[in-house]
Amino acid sequence: MKRMNFHSKKRGIATVVTGTALAAALTATMTSGVSYANSETLQGLSPGAVSADGKFFTPGPNTVVKRNAGEAAPGILSGEALATVNPGPAGTAAAYQLKNARWIGQQCGTDLLSQTSGAGKTTLVLTVEKAVAATYTKEIGIEVKAISAGMGWSVTNTYTVKNENRYEVPAGKWGVVQAFPLYDLYQGDVYNLWGPDTGKDAYASKPVGVCFNSWNQ
Repeated sequence: MKRMNFHSKKRGIATVVTGTALAAALTATMTSGVSYANSETLQGLSPGAVSADGKFFTPGPNTVVKRNAGEAAPGILSGEALATVNPGPAGTAAAYQLKNARWIGQQCGTDLLSQTSGAGKTTLVLTVEKAVAATYTKEIGIEVKAISAGMGWSVTNTYTVKNENRYEVPAGKWGVVQAFPLYDLYQGDVYNLWGPDTGKDAYASKPVGVCFNSWNQ
């Protein structure tokens, strides 16, 4: 399992976080209608690969992670991400802003995008191009537009993930290729609009590619 280091501003020490722990930190708010893969769908993964909330999994030896094919330079930011955060009464959501947004890793989501299967000997080809919703969560009542402004991109938009994977299935075997969204994970510090750090954080995950999980049996 890949280990990633980032520094905790609150404790002033380096924290080692596994991919699964990063996923658990993002108990994200998803759009309605999203269904997550169950244990039967997510085959070929090591024990404990799926986060406690069931929304992310750590890539295993059967997973190929691909960022978007032909990904273009970032375009114009959405109106939400550019929105001015106006002052509000003390204690209200509008009284907060997000600072120090930073990338803390990447993770595969468990929302199944597409799947193909077949008997070997054969080559399975799975091509994916689908809009996937970004997600976010927060530890304090900061407005969503303030999170987007701090992140520099809309945390409520959908983003197109696009890529392709080929998988060779041996003779006499049944092969499966599944596609799941790949997310970049971000964390930011919530500040009072005219004051100090609140000690709380906001998190967001942006769709940036596809995780292809493949196996045969």
